[in-house]
Amino acid sequence: MFSLLLQFFSGPYAPWFSAAVYLILLGVALWDARTGVVPNIPLIFGAVVMTVARFMGEGWQKALIFTLEGLGAWLLIWLFNEIWYRLLKKDALGMGDAKWTGLAVLSFGIVPALFAWFAGAWIAILWIGGCWLAGKRIRKVYYAPFLFCGLTIGLLIARGLVKLPYPFTF
Repeated sequence: MFSLLLQFFSGPYAPWFSAAVYLILLGVALWDARTGVVPNIPLIFGAVVMTVARFMGEGWQKALIFTLEGLGAWLLIWLFNEIWYRLLKKDALGMGDAKWTGLAVLSFGIVPALFAWFAGAWIAILWIGGCWLAGKRIRKVYYAPFLFCGLTIGLLIARGLVKLPYPFTF
């Protein structure tokens, strides 16, 4: 059991840094589910922790690469939302989702973050459909909890704890 946890939270320098950021992402997702707001301070703290951990464990080049990938993910989502807003005069995504994704990419890489978005979307659709079938109307969906579920699936697959069918390998 302990070795599975070490494999799940494998990361730079020590698995505790990855576990801490995973818990930060969970806490922020739960806060978003309750309030509809993704707080900045825990995300900034997580980004600093992971950048320092990467610097100490893998060197400044890896720390820089993962930091730039995280910033790039944030910028890509921000740009998409900005274009959407200019065309349709309403937000497509919340900027909390962009910041959450930036920290996920910085901490765990691009593949688990992509799973966060795609698997999270399917989980959200199933949840909305279940609520609809139960007669509960959903007026607004806060996406960070679904991102977290998708990230967990992505980490399980990327770390080799869950195997995909043959053509899908990472």
